[in-house]
Amino acid sequence: MDMISFKEAAERLGIKVTRAHRLLNEHRLLALPDSQGKLQIVSDCLLDTPEGWTLVERLPGTMLTLLDGGFSTQEATEWVLSPQPLLDGQRPLDLLRVGTHSTVNAVAAMQAL
Repeated sequence: MDMISFKEAAERLGIKVTRAHRLLNEHRLLALPDSQGKLQIVSDCLLDTPEGWTLVERLPGTMLTLLDGGFSTQEATEWVLSPQPLLDGQRPLDLLRVGTHSTVNAVAAMQAL
């Protein structure tokens, strides 16, 4: 899994680094600690479109479904980034990237009970 710095994510999105940190708090970006414990952005949270870089649109809804169901932020992040048996072994983030949010959110809701 490719990781990028907050600075690089901000540059891709054309925003300030402080805004990138707010996007993480809003669950529009995902981050994991690197080997030194410093948070890095999961690059798959960004989509490279003909119009430029953008965010995965339905990611916050999935994250909030999991968080409301009792997952910690780390657990929800790991769930979104891990292959899920109920999604035919696919990663929820990959499905969200292609617009299959209804199925992902239905499975997330079942997992969060």
